[in-house]
Amino acid sequence: MPFRPDSILIHEEVQSSYDSWEALAQQGRQPAQAVWKSLQACISRLRSDAQWGEVVRQPFIPTYFRERYAVANLYCADLAAFHRCFYTIANGAVILLDIVDHPAYDRWFPGRRAR
Repeated sequence: MPFRPDSILIHEEVQSSYDSWEALAQQGRQPAQAVWKSLQACISRLRSDAQWGEVVRQPFIPTYFRERYAVANLYCADLAAFHRCFYTIANGAVILLDIVDHPAYDRWFPGRRAR
């Protein structure tokens, strides 16, 4: 049975980044429009199954996420234009963290091929 979260939140440290993506998408700018549309589809899917994304196993959680957000679990979802959305689950809520491009993903997961 899928885990349905109580809520989907954007971490306060990255709210401005999400606002930027949304503003660029509303202006019709690419790739922001494609990334934003795929993020909305991702959020819709997370509402019905919070564990839908790819699990980043504990030993492979990048230091960036451990130090910045103090996460105990991390998930990754593919977005359009070779972008990824990272999120965690805490206290019954999905908390959206960063949207990153392919080079950032490659720095955190060297040698790993994106799906």
